[in-house]
Amino acid sequence: MSKANSNTGREARVEIIVGVFVALILTALGIFTIVVSGASLFGGGTSVIEFVLPDAMGLRRNDPVIARGTSVGTVSDVHYDQDGVHVEAELTAPVVFHEGYRITVVATSILGGRQLVLFEGDPELAEITDLLKLKGEKPADIMEDATAAVEKIRAFLETDALDNLRQVSDDLKQISGRLERGEGTLGKLLSSDDEVYTNLNATVANFRTMTDRLERGEGTLGKLLSSDDAIYTNLNATVVNFRTMTDRLERGEGTLGKLLSSDDAVYENLNETLADVRAIADRLEAGQGTLGKLLSSDDEVYTNLNATVANLRLVTDRVAQGKGTLGKLMSEDSEMFDNINGAVSDVREMLDDAREASTLSTFSSFLFSGF
Repeated sequence: MSKANSNTGREARVEIIVGVFVALILTALGIFTIVVSGASLFGGGTSVIEFVLPDAMGLRRNDPVIARGTSVGTVSDVHYDQDGVHVEAELTAPVVFHEGYRITVVATSILGGRQLVLFEGDPELAEITDLLKLKGEKPADIMEDATAAVEKIRAFLETDALDNLRQVSDDLKQISGRLERGEGTLGKLLSSDDEVYTNLNATVANFRTMTDRLERGEGTLGKLLSSDDAIYTNLNATVVNFRTMTDRLERGEGTLGKLLSSDDAVYENLNETLADVRAIADRLEAGQGTLGKLLSSDDEVYTNLNATVANLRLVTDRVAQGKGTLGKLMSEDSEMFDNINGAVSDVREMLDDAREASTLSTFSSFLFSGF
């Protein structure tokens, strides 16, 4: 009997140990399930928000609620209605909503999974107190956007736009090939012709020599650009006279002043002139006339242009050497500068005399008008 009682007690202890082990496993499994699902073991410290979404994008219960990159609660209910998808969420953190808030659904990965994201709004704006009438916005579906993009690309490829782009690309290749081979006027200008480069280089050197002489105040034009007070005085008086003339033009006095006035006849004549200019421009674009041919892509234009650059080099060389009238103006000859300075002084005196005579005539006519 003692042996049977011993076996019975051992079996009872084994059953108790197995039961305790199973209970521990079930308890751990329950705790793990609660933690993974995001549910709270205690009901305190939570708040409920309710809002309507135009599209839930597969949002389900127990999906996480994220604010500022951290979990602040879980979704407690999602159900469809005629005005949209109603969503309830339990928040475990004190989230405060302000005007300008946003609520949307974001995909956690392309393989699935959703989370509710809360943007609280600007803290400086008014606070939203009614948390049961919030409004969410339509979520951005990556797959839907990608599908729409593919459809747009497909529609673009099915039109004639691709053929037009290919034609433009072929035309650009042909133009670049012609330029690279040195064909046409522009192609020849872009080619490695040493003659054009030599002429341009020499012309630039001559211009640099002339500007250096002007900066040093050499020659008549250089003296005009210098800091001589007599020249400044004459120019200042000339500017005053020009200002007087511009004031008369603004008042519409004289022939030129009438041309600048708001007379309709002048406007009509100017309009007709512009029409004639437009007709001339159309003829130039069509390559008609001498100037139109000069603007065309004829190779003869390049030849003439090259010869003109060579002639310009010869002219600048002569000017730099002080030859000819312009060369003498650029030279150090002070006699011509003195003559020009005297002429400017004479013009100033004439303008002053004319203005004084005009004032005297007006005063005399006013004085003798009473007799």
